[in-house]
Amino acid sequence: MVSLHFNFKDIFRSARLAFSLQRVWIQFVGLLVGYVIYWVLTYVSYLVTGLEFLTMWDRYGLLPCLFGIEAPWYSWIIYIVGLVLLVVAYLFSSAAVARATYLELKGETFFTWKEAYQVAFKNWKAIIFSPVTILGIILFLFVSGVIVGLLGQIPYVGELGIGFFSFFWMIACFFIFFLLLILGVSLLLVPAIVATTKEDVFEAVSESFSTATAQPWRLVLYEVLQGLVTGVGFLILAFAVKKGFFILRWILDLAMGDKFYELINNSLYFFQKAFVGVERVCSTACVEKYGPYVTWVKDYYGYDLPVVMNISAYLFTIWLVIIAGLVVSYGVSTLSAGQALIYIVLKKKKDDENLLERKEEEEEEEEEKIEEEEEKEEKAEKEKEEGEEESKPEEGEEKKEE
Repeated sequence: MVSLHFNFKDIFRSARLAFSLQRVWIQFVGLLVGYVIYWVLTYVSYLVTGLEFLTMWDRYGLLPCLFGIEAPWYSWIIYIVGLVLLVVAYLFSSAAVARATYLELKGETFFTWKEAYQVAFKNWKAIIFSPVTILGIILFLFVSGVIVGLLGQIPYVGELGIGFFSFFWMIACFFIFFLLLILGVSLLLVPAIVATTKEDVFEAVSESFSTATAQPWRLVLYEVLQGLVTGVGFLILAFAVKKGFFILRWILDLAMGDKFYELINNSLYFFQKAFVGVERVCSTACVEKYGPYVTWVKDYYGYDLPVVMNISAYLFTIWLVIIAGLVVSYGVSTLSAGQALIYIVLKKKKDDENLLERKEEEEEEEEEKIEEEEEKEEKAEKEKEEGEEESKPEEGEEKKEE
């Protein structure tokens, strides 16, 4: 079992704990499934709106979005479903990464990524319905406020009612704001809560409330620190991957010469077209100044190459996209591992309980099995000894008869 400090120092462990092929793969699989669903449904919403696929591909590529487009309500429903499923995929993958982090902190290293996901799927109700429960309360209060507003249109009585009870309406609105903050906390901490304690929906919601109210300043400071650690870790890995790409480019360029230059140029051109949507999001002075250290910001133009060369360039682009996904997955994995550490530390602070020392059902069952086997062995030995003692007098009597 790893010995923690149970303070902010433990947050810095998240970058190292996440730097594992197993945890990056766990996060990558979950995000990939969610992303594919989101991408497909977003482009379906484009088609339903009447927009052509190639037109939207040239505009957004692999990062589509419906915001900023005039679309009918049914297109928005399709898009929102895809967005919700992407969030659900993040929650499950985050819970699996938190589970793997928790087991490593406990000193258990013999587990597979499938076992981490099994825990997430087994406790799917708590992972999904904990944030949904909080969101349901917010929507209930919001709808109640709308109804109160409609009642306020009643002449005299409604207007006086709004005036007399305005204090209570303000308290209700403050509570909605507080619940919105708790909803954000639950989206971050619920996967870690489920991964470390396997609690149900009620307990997960209760832990979200108690953690936010009992340790508010620590929670805020730890999350800010975790965001910095996640950002720095992501940038360092992205920087290292890009330098590795330059080394690969230099080595193959020595052997292939201009042929490889043309291939890699077309590959980067395809890559840039696929992520054309990033230019709209990242067109800031800071990104333009420091972006070249971790990504490609140069404008590439495709060459007219033979079919085989273009196929090779497309294959190279696919690998670049996968590597980019793994780098992003490491950043998200760092965040997920950090949430497990944050919850373990805050649980110790507010309840004086070390979750790393908590015995789980599997461990208790194993201990019970071991105890039962030991009892059986002791019982068998006692029966054997009693049998030997009973046989000794019989042997003595036989000797006397002789």
